[in-house]
Amino acid sequence: MQKLKSSFFLLLPFLIAITFLSINFKTDLSTFFIAGETAEEILLASEIQSGTLSKRYILSIGSPESLADTRFINTLTTIFKNIKGVNDVWLAGETQSTIKTISSLYKHHAAQLYSRDPQTDLAVIFKPENLQKRAEALKAALLSPQSDIVKQIVKYDPLLLSLTSFKNLSEQFKPSLKKDHHYQNLILETDKSGMEFETHVIIQQQIQTIFNQQKEKFNSPSKLEMTGVPVFAVSTQKRMQSDITFISILSSFALTGLFFILFRSFRVLFWVACLLITVVCSAVLITQLIFGFVHGMTMAIGTTLVGICIDYPIHALVHGQVSPENQRVNAIIKIFPSMLMGGVTTLIGYFALGLSGYPGFQQVAVYAGTGILVSLALTRYLLPHLMIKTQQQASCLKLNLLSVWLDFCQRWQAALLSLLILISLGCFYVLGHLTWMQDLQELTPELNDLKVIDKRIRSRMVSMEPGRFILVHAKNVEQVLQRGEQVYKILDQLKTQGDLSDYFGLYPWVLSKQQQQINSQLFDKAVTPAVIKQWQQALKLQGLSVHHLGRLDYSPHKFLTLEKLLTTPLGRLLSNQIIIHPQQVLLIIWLSQHNSARLDNIFSNDENVHYFSQRDMLNKMAVDYQHRAQIMLLAGLGLISLLLMIRYRSLVKTLQTLAPACLSAVIILALWSLQGVAISFLHLVGFLLVTAICVDYGIFYQENRGENIALTYQAMAASMLTSALAFGCLMISQTKILQILAEVVTSGVILGFLFCPIVIQSKSIKTKK
Repeated sequence: MQKLKSSFFLLLPFLIAITFLSINFKTDLSTFFIAGETAEEILLASEIQSGTLSKRYILSIGSPESLADTRFINTLTTIFKNIKGVNDVWLAGETQSTIKTISSLYKHHAAQLYSRDPQTDLAVIFKPENLQKRAEALKAALLSPQSDIVKQIVKYDPLLLSLTSFKNLSEQFKPSLKKDHHYQNLILETDKSGMEFETHVIIQQQIQTIFNQQKEKFNSPSKLEMTGVPVFAVSTQKRMQSDITFISILSSFALTGLFFILFRSFRVLFWVACLLITVVCSAVLITQLIFGFVHGMTMAIGTTLVGICIDYPIHALVHGQVSPENQRVNAIIKIFPSMLMGGVTTLIGYFALGLSGYPGFQQVAVYAGTGILVSLALTRYLLPHLMIKTQQQASCLKLNLLSVWLDFCQRWQAALLSLLILISLGCFYVLGHLTWMQDLQELTPELNDLKVIDKRIRSRMVSMEPGRFILVHAKNVEQVLQRGEQVYKILDQLKTQGDLSDYFGLYPWVLSKQQQQINSQLFDKAVTPAVIKQWQQALKLQGLSVHHLGRLDYSPHKFLTLEKLLTTPLGRLLSNQIIIHPQQVLLIIWLSQHNSARLDNIFSNDENVHYFSQRDMLNKMAVDYQHRAQIMLLAGLGLISLLLMIRYRSLVKTLQTLAPACLSAVIILALWSLQGVAISFLHLVGFLLVTAICVDYGIFYQENRGENIALTYQAMAASMLTSALAFGCLMISQTKILQILAEVVTSGVILGFLFCPIVIQSKSIKTKK
């Protein structure tokens, strides 16, 4: 045994070092809560977390009191490009590079991209009167300030078909543009995902520093506002790190102080601290091994694991130290079946939590389950041998008020039980008026300031409904473009019917190869000698060269592919509408104001096209999570009940053991219902934890293996205080998610502990003082 103890204390520093060196830490809340149901949603969530969208900032610069200074903005744009990790910076809605790309690229593909409905449009294009109008437009373009660009195009596209499509696009954008001349919006793209915390902290600091320096140099009244995935990610991680650091320190000191007050021994404090450090390090390493990272929420909630895992050493210490030295191992062995049963019921609770479907809580389940198993093993096989040389004590706990409560409950048990039943019946009636939280965004009020800034910045840009779009998916690019072209036709009908203001797809930028080929073939057939003659007459009337412009010779050219388009400057404009992965391609069609119910109904039966609303998805997930949490709570309770029935072979004892946990949950829910508190799936998750913990209290009190109910209840009190204190420390968190869990579990374990002597009866119980 001496070798075992020596090995433990020698290996512990190595375990700590390995844990710190191997941990991969993440804080993105979307990875903790959001898991798409479909392959498309999963892919989209992945793109938001690590794709192009996650690498971009929107910088809004200006002042409501004065117009934006172009020189100031241009200087900032140039300097921002030199920041390490920044790929490019450009003005939102920038047209210069777009025009250059159109003039150099699209002039070769005019006969392939002129229309999505070539039969209808060709009939219109080649009407004699329309050819006259095109000749007039051509003359005007050649005399305009953009004549140099037009001259490059007309050699290949005398009808200016390519420019016509983009003119229509420009007109399409006009009613959707919200141009505020007091502000300029810059798009800043980095080379790292928004989840790369360290990189983006430095980038954001440099952006702010450069802005302040140039603002002073230009004596500008402008202000800088930023939004984008990296802004939210950095803010979340800073808050998470602050919470984890502060809560860990506070809970460690609080639990240390409480433990010393209870046991009055530095040696015992040192033993338990070493055991718990081993528990936490083991839990972190196993979680890291299974998931490849440990989430900040897992760490924050995991700090409360200390309060649960300390229960087992407490019971061992309380019962072991009142026994003679040579009987301590046997004393702990005697109560270990209760500890094991309590551990198993708690594991069932966490197992149900892991099956709930919440990505983050799967981690919490693994983390907590590992901790419980390691804590049980150390309590059974190591702690008894550490206690051998300590002195025997009559009682290491001095919690006199508990003896008074215990005596009071035993004396008036029938009356108190009747009163508790009446209160519970009233609570069941109140539960019918529970309010359920329907919006997951209510769980992150700490991000409200950033949400307001984000909304303000986006209101100065194109007026598209944020987070609402049509999602088209296919196995490859060609297939997704073809499906997109079918969707455009449906959306055009909705525009005609007034259910959609406008939409923004990939046309006129690109069409499928199939449509390009159809366009080219129909165009060639439509260009008859009669049409050419009419066109040449129109040119003569405008005094334009028939020799250079009258042939209408649109020579066949290779198809314009999306892959090629994305390599041009236009790629940065279109990258937020296409997501290309080896197994799947997603096309995003952005929407202006629309009738969401109509769009959802039209595409509801199409397995390849979906109307997607981020807010609606989150709201749906909130409801789904609520239903899952209810199922998991009932399933966990059912499994625990089955286990207790197998153990006790008595329905009465099983119900007595479960009652403290269930009654505490019912009473707390009823109180919140009376206060009008909206109950979320997190509250139900908290009650699942309360059930798992409080059933431990019921098992210890029911079995009373130390044959001293006063001593058992004192040990339960110490366990309750550590759990309540550990979860209570989460109440000071800046994160509402942690605050909710803290409120539920802290109040639940206290009530569950107090209800045990009221609800549980046993003829074998004898109070020994």
